[in-house]
This record gives sequence, C-alpha cells and structure tokens, in this order.
Amino acid sequence: MKFKHFAWSIATGLVMALAACGGGGSSTSATPVATQLSGATSSGAITAFGSVFVNGHEFSTTNAIVIDDDSGTTASATSGLEVGMVVDVKPAMASSAARPEASELHVHPLARGYVDTADTTASTLTVMGQTVQLTSATNFSDHRACVSAAVNPCVAITGQSGLSATMGSGAAAVAGSYATVHGYLFGSSPGTANIVATLVSLADAPTSVSTGVNFKAEGVVTAIATSSVTIGGLKVDLATATCRVSGATTSCASAFSVGQVVSVMAAVAPGLPATMFKADKARLGSKVAIDVSGAAVEVEGSVSSVTLSPATFVVRGISVDASTLPAGSSLPAVGDVVRVLGTVSANGQAVTATSVKVLHASAAARVGIQGDASGVVPGTAANTFVLTVLGQQVTVTAETRLADRSVKGWDRHDPATNPFNISTFQTYLTASVSQHLFVRAEADANGNLTALSVTIVPASTVEAVAGVVDAMPTPVNSTVTGTPSKFSIHGIAVSVDPAAISWRHGSGVQSIAAGDEVLAVGAFAMNTLTVTATPSRTNKVVDFGVPKHGDSDHDRF
Repeated sequence: MKFKHFAWSIATGLVMALAACGGGGSSTSATPVATQLSGATSSGAITAFGSVFVNGHEFSTTNAIVIDDDSGTTASATSGLEVGMVVDVKPAMASSAARPEASELHVHPLARGYVDTADTTASTLTVMGQTVQLTSATNFSDHRACVSAAVNPCVAITGQSGLSATMGSGAAAVAGSYATVHGYLFGSSPGTANIVATLVSLADAPTSVSTGVNFKAEGVVTAIATSSVTIGGLKVDLATATCRVSGATTSCASAFSVGQVVSVMAAVAPGLPATMFKADKARLGSKVAIDVSGAAVEVEGSVSSVTLSPATFVVRGISVDASTLPAGSSLPAVGDVVRVLGTVSANGQAVTATSVKVLHASAAARVGIQGDASGVVPGTAANTFVLTVLGQQVTVTAETRLADRSVKGWDRHDPATNPFNISTFQTYLTASVSQHLFVRAEADANGNLTALSVTIVPASTVEAVAGVVDAMPTPVNSTVTGTPSKFSIHGIAVSVDPAAISWRHGSGVQSIAAGDEVLAVGAFAMNTLTVTATPSRTNKVVDFGVPKHGDSDHDRF
C-alpha cells in the first residue's frame, strides 16, 4: 500500500477493522478477574484443553469428576468433553486463584433433539421448540458413525450449511439432523432467541430408549396449565412425568412456576416439528451454578436486558445486581457477552456483582470514528483521558490499544518501546504533527463511549463514522438529489445526498432505517457529517442493512 493512500484505506477499512476487533476489552472490574477467582464456582464455555480452560482460567482436572446432570452418570476422565461445552466448574477445597483446581465439572446441554428449522439468513435453528442463535463463535462437532466409516464415509458437518431440517409434519415427517445444543440461555419472549449456542454436536439418531434423556429442552417457563409447562415454543405434558425439585420427588402439578428454569426430558421423540412434548422426567434447574447464599460464583453469557435504575442486568436468566460495582463502572449493553464475578443472593437465583468484564460487545454498541482530535482532557480516574472526535467524547483507558501510524516505518517499530502509551497520551497527541485519528469504541448501556483503540494516522481531510443507525431521531430519507437524507450514528448527525448512497443488503429497499449498519465518509462541520452528491472514495455512504447476526462476532462492525 502506498503511504499517501493510508488515510483513505483507514476510512474504507473502517467496517472490516471494527469486525476484526472482536468486541470486548472493556471491563468494570476494579482488579483483574483472575485474582478474584479463589473459591468461586465458574460457569462458562470450555475454550481449550491441557487441563480445562473456562472463563479465562486453566483448571487442573487431575482429581476431578465429570457429572452429566441429565443422566446422573459420572466419569473420572475429561475425554468426553469438547470445546464449546458449557460447564459448571466447582473448585477443589485446595483450589486457589494462582492454581485453580476443579473437583467437579457439571455438564447440562440446553436442547437435544432434531433440527426442525434452519434459517441461514438469521443464523438460527429450532431444536425441541427452542430458537437457537448461532454465532461465529459457535463450535460444531460431528459424531455420526459415517464420519469415520471405512466404507461410504460422509463428510463431517462443520457449520449450519451441513445441517438438514425436518421435512413435513406428523406421521409423514422426515426428521432433520439430530443435535445436542450447548450454550447460554438468552430470551424467553416471542421473537427472541432462547439459546445462544456455543457448541452444536451432531450424532446419529438414538435407537435405544434406555437412557431416558434422548430428547431434552431446558429453559425459562413462560406459561403453566394443568400438568403442563411451556418452554420456548414447546408445550410440555407432565401428566406422567417424574418431577424433582432440589433433589426431591414432587407432584408435577405444583412443582414449577413461571420464570423458573426447568429441564424436561424423555426417551422418545415428540411429534415433528416439535411443539408438543410428553416428558418422562422434569427437574427444577438453578439459574446460578451454585445456589448457596453468599457463595462466590463466576458466570459468562449474553446480556438479555438492562435496567439503569436500579442498576441491574440479566444474563442467562440471572438477575445481576450491579449497584455495588466500583464507582465509575458502566453497565453492559443488551447483546454483550460478559463475564460476571459476584456472590449469590439470599434466594439463590440472583448475583450481586463485584466485577463485570465485557468479552464481546453487541453490534449496536460498536462505533468507528475517523477525524481530527478536537480536544483531550484528563479523565476522572487515574490513567484515563477524555478524547473528543467528531463531537463525540470517548474515554481512553490503560486497556486502550494505542498506535502512531502517521509516519513511514511505524510498522517496524518495537512495540515494547512504543512511546505512545497511556502515561504519555495527552502530551504525545498534542505534540503530534498529525492529530488525525482512527478510533474504535464501544458504548455502555448509558451511551458512554470507551475506546478499544486509538490510532494516529497521516493528516487527512477524510472524516468518517461507522456504526448502527440510531432509532431517534427517526431517519429521514429522500430520493431526490439535492434533498438530503438525514440520520445519526451514535449521535453523530449525517446528511447525505441520495446520489452518494450505495446499498449492500440486497433487499431492494433503498432507504436507511434505524438499526442498519452504515459507513459514512464525508466532511464534518457544524456538528454534521455531510456527504455531497458525487460519490467517491472520500464522499459516500454505504448501507449494509440490518446486522445479519445478533452477536458481536458476526456483526459487520
């Protein structure tokens, strides 16, 4: 790439660069989470082996047992575990933050049954009446016998495109792929995903009914009738089931209530597609991995709702009290994947947070800005600064990645001796020949921006913003050249001549709408980014449409 084109490349690469950041990085933790782990039960997805890695910690499994919460079977080896399985890790008595050691690893997938529908546009499946959101972080494994067959082997399924969905209904139904879904509980209201999948494991359809757990759904109960409950899109008949609460057999007629997490299982498949299910057994699940009041717990999952006052949010159906977080802490946004460390409440179903780390930010929370720095002042906390670019205030912290790419040879500098760091931030930026910046940032639930990275680039007149179009004020569209369309991206007003807008979503509807992913490149003045009629590399708007996926790993930004 020629150096003189570097600034333009930053603008045109804004969308892809934001996608590459992978979200995350911001944290409300006063001290690193790893130093606070001692004694905490940790619930999250397995990310690696060599021991077991969960929630960023390596747990020794030398003396651990693996417990299947559905069947009750135990194993002394971890060979049956896979990357992407969500496990509850109970620490050994001698476990410490420095040397975490597991005594028990509990496994409990959220759905087990046939894939009834598969929407490749929305990246969703339905399994046992549960809507399953797939992400780029979702793992796939294929244990069908044909994968390793010597004669007529089949190709292992590695993604959604390889799955088959149920065809037809009732007695004429042809079952889809048989899958076990591991992941996080998300929403329970109509139109929302019930599960965010971390692993979809394929197998041959069961031929034996001896285990009694061939078909399963686990989720939040949304309705109760006589001897039945509704979980997601599945109505469950409990008339002949064995129901258990806190380990004790209980009458199914009064065992469960709306809002509780319940697991239902049977040996025999429901009629397809699965909307009605006759359960053999059902048990009350705990939203929290350990329900002992005051116990330390660590939970990872996607945020499904946020309340600003009182400061709370919901992850995996767990209400998280954020009111006691350190001063200056911000709340995550809906769709963020977070890691929460805290203590279990008195009722055993909620957590009081001591730290919250955002691992992946939702699409609506991510913003890219290119322009000149118009101000920088020290922040309220040590080693923080408030930077102003295109009228937006962005907090820079010690976790923000800083780079100076405004001079030739920047890529040959030793990063260990980078003079542009948080200690020198204000003086270095002030002294820089170019104060033209590329900023990647994330917004919390209050709309406050925190920088993931700040890069000084060669001086340029190119100014740009990339992000999701705000719902308010409502976008105003025009089809007449000279009469601009108007909208905003994270409060940055954009005025664009319709002739300079291009469309990438393939819908045929040429209008910018709230929630669309948009890249705008133009000139910023009078608090507005203006894009004139003649499209060019430095004067254009690209509308990518509604984010194709609902999580940060798939989002275009």
